[in-house]
Amino acid sequence: MNCWKTINLEKDYGYTRMMISAISLTILFFIMAFLCFQLTHPETRLSSHNAPLFVMLLFATMLVHRVVHLIPVMKNKKKMTLFKRNCWQLVPKRVMLLSLLSPFCVISPVYFVLGMMFPMYAHYFIIIASIHAGYCLPDFLFAWKLLKAPKSCVIDQAQDEFDILVDHTSSS
Repeated sequence: MNCWKTINLEKDYGYTRMMISAISLTILFFIMAFLCFQLTHPETRLSSHNAPLFVMLLFATMLVHRVVHLIPVMKNKKKMTLFKRNCWQLVPKRVMLLSLLSPFCVISPVYFVLGMMFPMYAHYFIIIASIHAGYCLPDFLFAWKLLKAPKSCVIDQAQDEFDILVDHTSSS
């Protein structure tokens, strides 16, 4: 296996730029989602009750995000941990893309459905979905870089970077 490319998002983009981009994505996502909600439900009166529940739901979302990341790669991991940094070892490109994009594709629709079911609390659900979208930015950036990688590559994680490995012996 040879390393095709090493990706370290913090080195590539910088911590400050990543944070500003994530916050900008959160704000943009909130504006678009809340505007759509207000246009489709103009008569809804929003409730400010249950704010502590909102905070607990926000923390639960981040935990669920970690779990949903692990589901596609479960067979590739010998030992799974939720709180320790994930250590991916030789994960195929397709599985890694699924793992990267699944938290956003699973969690965001749930909050939109909850917003429709409980319109008086839709602003809470939209805020959580927006924060989650900003939290997913590194996943989106890595998936974008991974899409450009060769089809038969595998992903290996080392410290704060991901190595995209290609087997050159099988291609000759």
